[in-house]
Amino acid sequence: MVSVVLATALLSSCNKDKVVVNTNGGDLYQSFLPLEVGKYIIYDVDSSIWDDTKCIKYTNKYQHEYLVADTFRDAQNRLSYTINIFTRKTATDKFSIDKVVYYTPGAEQMEFVEKNIRFMRLINPITEGKQWLGNSLMPQEDQDYDFLKGWKYTYQNVLKPYNNGAINFEKTITVSEVDTIRNNPETMPDAYASLLQSKSIYAFRVGLIYR
Repeated sequence: MVSVVLATALLSSCNKDKVVVNTNGGDLYQSFLPLEVGKYIIYDVDSSIWDDTKCIKYTNKYQHEYLVADTFRDAQNRLSYTINIFTRKTATDKFSIDKVVYYTPGAEQMEFVEKNIRFMRLINPITEGKQWLGNSLMPQEDQDYDFLKGWKYTYQNVLKPYNNGAINFEKTITVSEVDTIRNNPETMPDAYASLLQSKSIYAFRVGLIYR
């Protein structure tokens, strides 16, 4: 289980091509995931791992920096953004590169690529209850990703405020990506039980603030 909370958001600009953010409303996803070369966000990350044999939860804390590093044109000549992700253990440590991901904002959907796996993180328009198969662009024949198949993304709490414990964001959207449960170990201790949940929260003109 991994949760991410926004710590800092700093912006800068340049003269490269960029997607125009809708500043007059909240119906377009670009308003909630603005991309601009030089922009970066630092996240506090809690990573919890459960030891089933010892029934102990181990928690690791660290920071990630997401930097919009550059733009390029993909194989379909679509404007795309390179995101460098850096990591460090504490705020006093130096960042080191962890991985590189990509965003491709289109008129209908925002595509996100990590390790050659493509997801549809957001779509237009943003309306309460709107659903889509966000993982449908991934390789369907690869059994390693079976647990990601069939996830039905849903817009929730559209334009609602959200406080992450440090900052209050007046306009946000929540994307519930999956929320499934199988059996309850408290009532059925001898049965196999599982819980699979994933959601992301985006703030207007800021971007991802929780995952």
